[in-house]
Amino acid sequence: MIVDAHVHLWDRGMLPNSAVRRYLEPINQLDEDLKKFFDFGLDKEVVFDDFSLPVEKFLEEMAVSGVEKALILCTDFELLNDSNMSNEEYTEKIFQECSAYDELIPFISVDPNRGEEGLRMVERMVRRYDPPGIKVYPATGFYPNDEKHRPFWDLIDDLGLLVVSHAGMALEPLDEKYCHPSFFRDVAERHPDMNIIIAHFGGKFYDELLPLMREFPNIYTDCSALQGWLPKRPDMVHSRMAEVCGEFPDRVIFGSDFPLYEIRYSTRRFIELICSEAYCKGALKEKLLGGNISRLLSL
Repeated sequence: MIVDAHVHLWDRGMLPNSAVRRYLEPINQLDEDLKKFFDFGLDKEVVFDDFSLPVEKFLEEMAVSGVEKALILCTDFELLNDSNMSNEEYTEKIFQECSAYDELIPFISVDPNRGEEGLRMVERMVRRYDPPGIKVYPATGFYPNDEKHRPFWDLIDDLGLLVVSHAGMALEPLDEKYCHPSFFRDVAERHPDMNIIIAHFGGKFYDELLPLMREFPNIYTDCSALQGWLPKRPDMVHSRMAEVCGEFPDRVIFGSDFPLYEIRYSTRRFIELICSEAYCKGALKEKLLGGNISRLLSL
């Protein structure tokens, strides 16, 4: 069974306007460079009135890729004060949309910067949705090892939630200085029974990932977003895949970061590429593509 452990079904309302503008900068610059030849018709004050992917369309994409189950990761951007939908509204929408499909497994998301209210929000969401895990995004402005967030991790551990954390690059208004895998060292040490997936192989901070995994058996990782270096850097992608799979065959997990790379390098192509290599053969292939995450979530 192939499980995609890193999928987003964003709603335009929960995406901060400033973040969308930042991601649009290359397109806007292209518009400026080419406007003497033709006009894209872009209004730089309007940032995507709509941005959504119907669940049914995503299920079609899953079928094309051969993915049988997907973890849908919510992200709490509300405290950035630049979005039009509250985190609880967005979470309710995602869980309602996914509820009719056994193939979709949604995770909640709560920013630890919410403090006491964040703890209450986690408890409300767990009572309401019974999620198997939580997605955290340090780039919204928190160090995972900050002592003030200790009650947050204590609660997550007590509730038995699987943690997925972004790591690596982040664009303004997000800040990647918070996204080092090493900031989870204290969290992992204090909570040996809480499993933590460091996404994207740690991204640009990949060098911090393997020492952390060697020290803590409750640290896992997923390969989502590696296809961002394809097709220009296949050597680097294969090198990292071979290294992580070779040393940690029971703690490496497949993820796509859908829909970020579908145009550049689709999930289907990414899976085919991985399966063509020696590091993804036999039992290891089964573990990487679904076995490890299935074991963590008892799928």
